[in-house]
Amino acid sequence: MNDIEDLYLLVEAFYREAKSDSQLGPIFRQFVDDWDPHIRKVASFWESTLFDSGSYRGNPMALHQKVDEILSHKLEKIHFDKWVEIWQKTTDSMFAGQVADQAKQRAANIANIMYIKVYEKRNIN
Repeated sequence: MNDIEDLYLLVEAFYREAKSDSQLGPIFRQFVDDWDPHIRKVASFWESTLFDSGSYRGNPMALHQKVDEILSHKLEKIHFDKWVEIWQKTTDSMFAGQVADQAKQRAANIANIMYIKVYEKRNIN
């Protein structure tokens, strides 16, 4: 197995699993209508995150805070933990190496920060 070569394939495989998950699937299916552009955008996020490409344009924090608001503040730590679990499992099934390890660690860090910021936003409003 090689280190991460194609982020689109990784993100696509991740969403195949996440969409069928009982906790995450309903949320993703509610908010994503057209999967290919979504996968490309998320792959761009990871390309920027892992390789400093600068290709990603967006604000995932604000987006997740808005999703939480629409869901009447029902995003919980368990959702973020499940996201990390699926991301790490998917990464491990496809790649090995320093970048793959970095992708798994950054996912865990991002999920923790994302949950904290989502929770903080609830208390501000």
